[in-house]
Amino acid sequence: MLTIAQVERETGLSKDVLRVWERRYGFPVPSRDEAGDRLYDAAQVERLRTIKRLMDRGFRPGRLFAMSPEAFEALASAPAAGGPAMALDKACKAAIECILSDDNLGLRQSLNQLLAKQGLQRFVQDTVPVLNEQIGNSWASGRLAVHQEHLYSEEISRLLRSAIGNLPAGNQPPCVLLTTLSGEEHGLGLLMVEGMLAPEGARCISLGLQTPIEEIAMAASAHEIDVLVLSFSVAFPPRRGLAELQRMRAAIPERIEIWAGGGMTRGLLRHKLPGVLWTPELTDCLQRLQDWRIRHAVVV
Repeated sequence: MLTIAQVERETGLSKDVLRVWERRYGFPVPSRDEAGDRLYDAAQVERLRTIKRLMDRGFRPGRLFAMSPEAFEALASAPAAGGPAMALDKACKAAIECILSDDNLGLRQSLNQLLAKQGLQRFVQDTVPVLNEQIGNSWASGRLAVHQEHLYSEEISRLLRSAIGNLPAGNQPPCVLLTTLSGEEHGLGLLMVEGMLAPEGARCISLGLQTPIEEIAMAASAHEIDVLVLSFSVAFPPRRGLAELQRMRAAIPERIEIWAGGGMTRGLLRHKLPGVLWTPELTDCLQRLQDWRIRHAVVV
């Protein structure tokens, strides 16, 4: 069994990153000694080494932790190669360096170039999660100041709003209302979902952040929506999230689906709430959209 300091030396992953992963992804799962300090067995340390090696090849942790054991093993045993993942990782690291050096113009230019090269959906699906992951790791390791994290959030939000606003107005079903509940202050997830759905022609209406349940119900009726998208960050308390979702479900007609997504929902997948579809990963949104259109015989 190794201590967290020994694991840091063995894997090259900082103690802060290990703690963040433990909270965010549920891995590693250390035991505790008599003093309450973390201890890691050999199997976990070996997997952490593999994750670090794959990260060095350009794969983001969020993607690796979401893989099935079979898919992870297949990827880990595949020969290393360059290609899109490496190029993307390099471009994202350049953007992060702009943030760390307080180069806001360089950051804006880097983000604009990535968006122009990839298109909105690929940028949202492939690049923004990588940037978010690297920002989180930089924050956990103490490299990133509060004002730098705020700069990133504002720049990426500004860019996504602009890109979404430049799309033709969506007029195809379903009509989707996007917001967060009271107490949820993180809105980037909403913009990312809208960035996935809007290019598919869905009519998207955003209420922004922290909308009271009663107001959401009024908006749902006023706009005759088909789907309500609610985003929950990993910081939102799961027990409260379940209770609020039950209240929200009771406040709107049964015909309206609720798609609940974000970091909090990854730990709630075993809970079944009628009329609430867990949508923990960004790519799940397109599958939800396709399923809704098939059920309602919508041809786009």
